[in-house]
Amino acid sequence: MAINYKKCPNCGSTNVLGILYGMPTHEAFLKAEAGEINLGGCCITDSDPEYYCKDCEHEWDKQQAIDYAYNQMELLIASVGGYFGGYYEVEINLKSRELTWKHFGGGNEESYRKVFRNTTADKLIEELKLIDLLNWKSEYVDPHILDGTQWSIEIVRKGRNIKKHGSNMYPDGWERFCEIIRKISGRKYE
Repeated sequence: MAINYKKCPNCGSTNVLGILYGMPTHEAFLKAEAGEINLGGCCITDSDPEYYCKDCEHEWDKQQAIDYAYNQMELLIASVGGYFGGYYEVEINLKSRELTWKHFGGGNEESYRKVFRNTTADKLIEELKLIDLLNWKSEYVDPHILDGTQWSIEIVRKGRNIKKHGSNMYPDGWERFCEIIRKISGRKYE
């Protein structure tokens, strides 16, 4: 899992506690005094934070952690293909708002570049959240097929890069991912 819910989106610290709501027990009071949990109070609402940073005292919930993780993305490099259809490669730079699309196959190479708007980048990130891209497993391989279609995705983020790949097996959301790439590039991607 690439999303670390217990990493402070404010300062980046992992010195984080879960927040406990409701009337605390004696044991909960002792854990709070020992700095093992943070007490959130007796009143519970739909918008209560779930985590507390001991370093900067910031509080947040899972959705804010998800937003933070996706907003750390700087570059997305995706490729898919096989022997007969060639390979497609797309590089999307979310900082410079540039997209490069390439197709290799049959001894030919075709490429295309474009610059896209901030609103397109924002929509792209929202779509990637919907398919849960950051939480895809790192590998999807069908051991019973030796050739066919291979794919890979590299997500360059602040902190660390995330790599995912597959061979003839795909995560839930793969078809939607290909649609997203086709839509933003205006080119074939399969």
